[in-house]
Amino acid sequence: MKRRNFLSLGLGAMAVAAVAPATLSAVNFRETKPKAWDAKTVDAGMNEIYGTTSATEGSVKLTAPDIAENGAVIPVSVSTDLDAKTVTILQDANPESVVAVFTVPEGGIVDYDIRIKMQKTGIVTAIVETKDGKLFKTGKEVKVTIGGCGG
Repeated sequence: MKRRNFLSLGLGAMAVAAVAPATLSAVNFRETKPKAWDAKTVDAGMNEIYGTTSATEGSVKLTAPDIAENGAVIPVSVSTDLDAKTVTILQDANPESVVAVFTVPEGGIVDYDIRIKMQKTGIVTAIVETKDGKLFKTGKEVKVTIGGCGG
C-alpha cells in the first residue's frame, strides 16, 4: 500500500511540473530585437530595445564594485520597487553594449544579481520599464584593472 501511495504522489508531482512551465511567459529578446545585440553604445542598445533613449534618472538601485580587480567576473545587482515589465543591463566598455534583458513576471520582484564581463573601465547602466511604459535608469562607473575579455 505504501508503494502505491508513493507512486500516486510522484505522478501528481509530475503533472504539476508539466503544467507549471506553461504559465511562465518570457520574451526571447535575441529573436524579437536582434539588432540590439549588435549595438555599439548604450544609447543605441536602449533605442533598439525601447525605441527611445529618454529615461528618468532614479527609482532604480544598481550595485557594482567601484574597482573590479578582474573584468571577467564583475558582480552587478539591480533592484527597484517599481511595478516593472522589463529590466535591461547595458555597459559601454565592450563592443556590444547590451548585457541582458529580463522580462519581469506579473507581480514579480526586481532584485536581480548577475555577473558580467567588462573589457575596460566603463559605466554599467540599468533600465527598468514599468507596466505603464515609463523608463527609469541609473548608472555606475566600474574601474577594471585586469581586462575580462582577453586581457
